[in-house]
Amino acid sequence: MHQHTCRVGTARIDYRGEKHQTVLNTTVKSGSGLGKVFAPTWDMVMAFKRGDIDRQTYTERYQAMMRERYRQNEAAFLEALSCEELIVCCYCKDMHATTRHCHRYLLVDMLEKVAHHHGIRFERIGEVRNSR
Repeated sequence: MHQHTCRVGTARIDYRGEKHQTVLNTTVKSGSGLGKVFAPTWDMVMAFKRGDIDRQTYTERYQAMMRERYRQNEAAFLEALSCEELIVCCYCKDMHATTRHCHRYLLVDMLEKVAHHHGIRFERIGEVRNSR
């Protein structure tokens, strides 16, 4: 039996995707369906933008929120991991060195842990861009 591998990447919100990819908008602003499960809250996003919370606090709040959402809706995480190729999108610029707090990177780390826990093969494909 062939074991499923979920390939996971990240992209800016304007990424259009390829036929074999599932592009997931995980933003609080415009995310819908499955993407909404992984979106941060407006309070978190605005507090960070205003400078009321730092990256560490944002990261801790997002991770705690995702742990709670996983407890409440494990099926959504497994649905995301059932894709052949999942691309997690948001509005942050794709400068990983300056956006390590960005939830799309945090989410990929968490999805990898969930995949490992459930015996799903997981492959990171990094940041992807639209082909010209």
